[in-house]
Amino acid sequence: MTGRSAQTPVSGPPAAAKEWPRLWEIDALRGLAVVAMVIYHAMWDLMFTGLYAGDVTSGGWRLFARTTATTFFLLVGVSMTLLTARHPQGVPYRRWAQRGLKLLAWGMVISLITWPLFGRQFIAYGVLHFIGTALLLAPLLLRWRTWAVPLAVVLIGIGLVLVEYRFDTLWLLPLGVRPAHYLSVDYFPLLPWLGVILLGVWLGPLYLEARTHRFPLPRETPLWARPAVFLGRHSLIIYLLHQPLIIAVLLLLGVRFF
Repeated sequence: MTGRSAQTPVSGPPAAAKEWPRLWEIDALRGLAVVAMVIYHAMWDLMFTGLYAGDVTSGGWRLFARTTATTFFLLVGVSMTLLTARHPQGVPYRRWAQRGLKLLAWGMVISLITWPLFGRQFIAYGVLHFIGTALLLAPLLLRWRTWAVPLAVVLIGIGLVLVEYRFDTLWLLPLGVRPAHYLSVDYFPLLPWLGVILLGVWLGPLYLEARTHRFPLPRETPLWARPAVFLGRHSLIIYLLHQPLIIAVLLLLGVRFF
């Protein structure tokens, strides 16, 4: 792809959507997902260090984590359509690339930090790696909106099959193939999670239409939603800082990670 505008056939977004720079309810929902993410990662750290005897990778905790991730990734797809609704002439690919590469770079920083702490269970392909890759693929995903639902089903299905395979290499992690016994606090491969983003791409224009004509919400952020909106609008910095802060507190308390 080049740096020229990528035309994205997201059909049907209401003209009024272009007037809203942000939708507060999207930020608020992302903020709630941020809170859930911090809670889960804190519990994973406690399990990893032996301070929590339960298993946060199964049962109710697993459902909690998957619900949180699904919310994040649906919002990524919806946000892609919001951006294109504000740019009917097409979003320049350099904009997708800048955002995607920025997240990938931060993802690599997270990988380097967690490697000495968690060993083979370090964050090799986490949420930042995944969203960064998805943003690089955004024009392609948006062009597929007409077929988003069946494609999402296929990608999710392939991901559920691949999870059963094991290869002794980390290079296949982005595709959803893990080494035996690989268990990371933050692992979101392209398959199946790209399917979830596609569902968000499909839902985005439908939501814009419904919000404009069927259940219009106030444009100004309600007072009660402002804390969640704040968290949602600063989700990246919270993601980058929350694990180091949790780990620092545990280290100060004498907990050993090594």
